[in-house]
Amino acid sequence: MSKQNPKILVIMMRITDNQHRIAKKNFVAEYPKLSQALLNRTLDNLSKEDNIFIFPNDLTHTPDLDKDQKIFETVNQEIKTGNVIGFLGCDQERLTISSRFSDKSNDHFLHYLLQKILNINLTSLDVGLSPEDKLYQLLIYLFPKYLQAALRKGLYKEYQRFSHNDSHVKGVIDVGNHLKKNLLFTGNIAYTTREFTYDNSLIQLIRHTIEYIKTQKSFGALLDSNRETIAEVTRVTPSYKLADRAKFIRINKTKPLRHAYFREYRKLQELCLMILNREKHGLGYQEQKIHGILFDVAWLWEEYVYTLLPKGFLHPRNKEKKGGILVFSDGKRKVYPDFYDRERKIVLDAKYKKLEFTEKGINREDLFQLISYSYILEAGKTWKAGLIFPSMEQSVNSEIGEVAGYGVLLKKLSIQIPQKVSSYSEFCEKMESCEEIFKRNIDEEVAGNK
Repeated sequence: MSKQNPKILVIMMRITDNQHRIAKKNFVAEYPKLSQALLNRTLDNLSKEDNIFIFPNDLTHTPDLDKDQKIFETVNQEIKTGNVIGFLGCDQERLTISSRFSDKSNDHFLHYLLQKILNINLTSLDVGLSPEDKLYQLLIYLFPKYLQAALRKGLYKEYQRFSHNDSHVKGVIDVGNHLKKNLLFTGNIAYTTREFTYDNSLIQLIRHTIEYIKTQKSFGALLDSNRETIAEVTRVTPSYKLADRAKFIRINKTKPLRHAYFREYRKLQELCLMILNREKHGLGYQEQKIHGILFDVAWLWEEYVYTLLPKGFLHPRNKEKKGGILVFSDGKRKVYPDFYDRERKIVLDAKYKKLEFTEKGINREDLFQLISYSYILEAGKTWKAGLIFPSMEQSVNSEIGEVAGYGVLLKKLSIQIPQKVSSYSEFCEKMESCEEIFKRNIDEEVAGNK
């Protein structure tokens, strides 16, 4: 589908996650630049792009997710989408990847996951916006999280050059400015100083983003929970002027922060630029350069499921090397189930996959994964191991089979995602009902194990 604006012919496409049968030949022909930039590239690789914003990969060095997963993967000359949703653009090409539980105008499912995990109120998202513009609004909601992550490193300082014109000379005399400003000598001397200061171009950019968000009626309250942080940024930027916004946007675009130690600040810098540079398509038109915002739904789904499980379940963190179970007696290797509880005798994995209508609902890799977890945990006939996935048509609570030998019972359970709702509030209400069904199913499973 094509849309015309005064400058360029915009080619737009909407697809969903976990979608198959997109002919590679046709996609490459219609979207040559996006296909070249995206096909078979990993999230880790893409996160290094200056204008690709990936949540939560960019929030920390070691998020508990698979950085090797791809946006697009080529299989038998067809393109397959994975567990990533969001918006991407390059020149005139625009691509929206929605969740498979969304409709053409709204992605309530994504908004709900973010709301549950990040504890933010998304009810103020503008109703009439395009999916791309709604993704843009989500950037503003994410700003406090990225600000907090960056400031854990402390306030950023760097050397800045300041110009002065007074009688208290303490730097290098600026002869040119002195002759301009002090033609009739009045006691002042023009000079420059080089100071290691918080009041630098990056902190100024953050300050301008804060002030911009304050002016947005839907988002002003978003900063209330970060009052101390906001006050500190305000305190160290006494030279702030609204009129300087364009200048600091330009400086930060031309001088991106590169040092690995300040990675969190680099991602915050990108986020601020995206927010302040908003254009029609949300993330800004940039010639010859890919740009966009992406969400790892597999990670979101896992974290969301954890919020629904009874207290007592452990949630190991693979990439952070926390909470794993030993594979070898010498302790040199661990595996990391998504959730387990030895007392309740159950181990669970969250899978953002289409498992609703498959006969057994589990592939070889997932099957062996569950069996290995069960074996290492010494799960016997009273144990259960299961997959938790999102479903569309019905709530699933079924048996895959009993494992020969140890006897652990393999199961699959789903949380039904509501369809055909008229508003986000209706979606939330129906979602809460579906959650209660899932919670009852889990309670029944663990009750039978005691």
